[in-house]
Amino acid sequence: MRVTQGETVRLTFTADEPGEVHLHGYDLTAEVSPDHPGELVFEATTAGAFGINFHVLGADAMHSDTATVVSETPVSVSITAEPDAHGGVDVRIATEGFQFAPDSVDQAHTPGAGHAHIYVDGVKLGRVFEPDYRIDPLPPGQHEIRVSLNTNDHSGLVYDGAKVESTVTVTVPDVGQGTGHGESHGAGDGHSHGGHDRGEKAIVAEVHLGNLEVYP
Repeated sequence: MRVTQGETVRLTFTADEPGEVHLHGYDLTAEVSPDHPGELVFEATTAGAFGINFHVLGADAMHSDTATVVSETPVSVSITAEPDAHGGVDVRIATEGFQFAPDSVDQAHTPGAGHAHIYVDGVKLGRVFEPDYRIDPLPPGQHEIRVSLNTNDHSGLVYDGAKVESTVTVTVPDVGQGTGHGESHGAGDGHSHGGHDRGEKAIVAEVHLGNLEVYP
C-alpha cells in the first residue's frame, strides 16, 4: 500500500482466528478476531517502508480491559516520560499501595498487587511488571502515554470511583525515526511491545501481510 506523507491512513483487517496486526515503525497494534475486525487510523507522519505483520495469539492471550475491581484501600499511580536521543521514550512508574507481582500474573486477584498496562495514543502496548519501561522510537510529535494498574487476573483497579491510571503527554523530537524496523524493549524483564513477546501476548505464529510505503 502506498500513501503520501501527512495523509490520514485507515487500515481495516479481518481474520479467521484471534490475533493482532502490528504496523512496525509506527508501532501501532490492532486486535482482530473472526467477530471483530481490527482497524488502524493514523497520520502518516514518517516516510519510509513499514512492515505489517499478523500475530496469531495463543488461546489465553486475548484479555479484556473492561473488567474492574474496586480497591478497598488507597492505591495510586503516577508516571513520568522522557524522550531520549533516539526518539524512544523512557517511562518511570511510581505506585502507592500497590506492588508489581510478575510471578502471580494470570492468577487470582490479590489486594494491592498486580501489574500495569501501558498505552500510547490509546493503543495498548502490553503489560509492565516493574517501574521502568522503554518505548522504542515513535514518530516525531506529541504522544499521549497512559498507564493503568491492573490485578493479577487483568481487571482494572478502581479506587474512589475512578480508574487507577496516569496519563502524560510527551513530545518526541525528529531524530530520523522511521526506518520501518522499530521494535521495543522493556527495561530488564523483556516485557515490551516489540518482538515475539509483546508483554502478555503469547504469539504462536507470525504472518507478513505486506508493507506500508509512505512517500514524501
